[in-house]
Amino acid sequence: MSKLRVFALIAATVASLSLDAGAQEKTRVATEASFPPFSKTEADGSFTGFEIDLGNEICRRAKLDCQWVKQDFDGIIAALLARKFDMIFSSMSIKPEREKVADFSIPYYAEKYVFYAKKGSIKDIPNDIKGKKIGVYAGSTQEQYLRKYYPNDVEPVGYENADQINADLINGRIDLAFGEQLPAKEFLASPQGQDFEIAGPRIEDPSVLGRGAGAMFNKGSPLKAKVDDAIRAVYADGTFDKLENKWFPGSDIRADKLW
Repeated sequence: MSKLRVFALIAATVASLSLDAGAQEKTRVATEASFPPFSKTEADGSFTGFEIDLGNEICRRAKLDCQWVKQDFDGIIAALLARKFDMIFSSMSIKPEREKVADFSIPYYAEKYVFYAKKGSIKDIPNDIKGKKIGVYAGSTQEQYLRKYYPNDVEPVGYENADQINADLINGRIDLAFGEQLPAKEFLASPQGQDFEIAGPRIEDPSVLGRGAGAMFNKGSPLKAKVDDAIRAVYADGTFDKLENKWFPGSDIRADKLW
C-alpha cells in the first residue's frame, strides 16, 4: 500500500472519529411534547411550550448542545435508565421512589393539582366522586394519589397523554380528570373545554405528588451539577419570570422556595 493511501486512510479515520466525538457531545433531552402549555408538538414536528423554552435557556447557560427527543410519558423513565437519552425535562415530579433509581436537579417549577369535570356535576369532593371513573396519566403521581386516598371509592383510568384524557372526558367515557392545574386551565379555556370546570380545591401533597418538577438523570450523571447551576441562573437573572409571564400570566409556579 502506498504511503499516500496510508495517509489518506489515517486522515479519513481521524475525520470519522472527530465526527463521532461531535455527535457524542449532543445532550439528548426527553420531552413528552403532548402536555400543553408545558410542551407540545406542532404540525411541522417542532416542539413548543414553557418547558421547551426553559429547557433551551438552561441548556444554553450550562453550555450543553441539547437535542430534544419525543418520548411517551409512560415509558420515559425506563427509556432514561436504558440510556436512550441523557436527561428528562418533562414535568417529572421529584419523589423518593424515583430518587432511588435516578438523580434529580433542584426543582424548576412547582404546581398544584385539580379535579375537573362537566359543569355542575361535581359539587363536593370527596362525596361526589365516589364510584366515578377518573382520567389520569398511567403510572403517574396523580394515579398514586387516587389509589392512596380513594382506594375503594374511585376507578382511576390511565392514559398516555392529556389529549386522550380530555377526549374521553368530552365523550363521557370518564366522569372527571385529575391533573396539574395549568394544563387543566388550558383545556378549560379551549372551545372543547367550555362545558367543563375545576371541581374542588387546589391540591398540594409533597408526600405523594412530589416536591416540584425537576430534570431527571441517570445516577451519577455530571449533567446534574451543570443543570442545577443553570436553573439558579435563570431564576437570578429574571428569565424564569419572563417565561412564566409569557406562558402563564398571573400564575406563580416558582420553585426556588423548595431549594
